[in-house]
Amino acid sequence: MGDLTLDERARYAAQRAREQVAEKHFFDAAQPFFPLGFSVFQRNPGHWDVTATSCPGQASAWLAANPTGQTTAKDGQRERAFRIRGERGAVTVYDERWNPHQPHPREPMIFRSVTGAMLWIVEEMMQEPSDA
Repeated sequence: MGDLTLDERARYAAQRAREQVAEKHFFDAAQPFFPLGFSVFQRNPGHWDVTATSCPGQASAWLAANPTGQTTAKDGQRERAFRIRGERGAVTVYDERWNPHQPHPREPMIFRSVTGAMLWIVEEMMQEPSDA
């Protein structure tokens, strides 16, 4: 990226700014969002992944900001929502859900056990829409 001209850098910065505005718009339009299900996979000891349907809007935002572009991405696909790493006494949870208002990297959360980490994740994921 060091060999870009000033004009190229300005053009890319303006493009990214348009994408960020579109991402926030489409993310906000999809709220409240409830994934209505998630899956937990153990990769190996101390490594767990939680997947769920992503909040719709990321692909739509990119297409809105890049009207002549093409992408294979689709809104509402499954994503890794949380990554759990560590060992007893020092289990780290990384929130990897798409949220343009809180971009990555986010501050990881530390728990004493995988059980404690999963209780927090279950509380986050098992929200149901209200009847109102």
